Amino acid sequence: MSNTFKVDLSYLNDIAGGNVEFVIDMIDIFLEQTPGYFGQLGAAIQQQDWKAAGDMAHKIKPTLAFVGAEDLRVKMQELESNARAQTNLSTIQESFQEINGTCEQIYEGLQQARAELASKI
Repeated sequence: MSNTFKVDLSYLNDIAGGNVEFVIDMIDIFLEQTPGYFGQLGAAIQQQDWKAAGDMAHKIKPTLAFVGAEDLRVKMQELESNARAQTNLSTIQESFQEINGTCEQIYEGLQQARAELASKI
């Protein structure tokens, strides 16, 4: 994904019911936990520990939907399925790098969105 990712908080806003503090809390949790999850996923892939890679991809997947990254969620689902079935293993590292690179843009976008939301409180 070469284009810049635009964070979409509509799903998060829907479940928050207008509670800005809740949205900020969810952004904070995403920013706090997700980079570590990606680190664990990357390590599992490097070690060719496909069960751990599948488990970690499964854990990351729903968080991507929270920030409007549905296409990334689908790619993470594919990565999870390939790791669990131990098929198309040659594509897993490339998929991981693509998803992880886009997540760097998501982190930046979420930090901006969080600052904007915090200014409204």
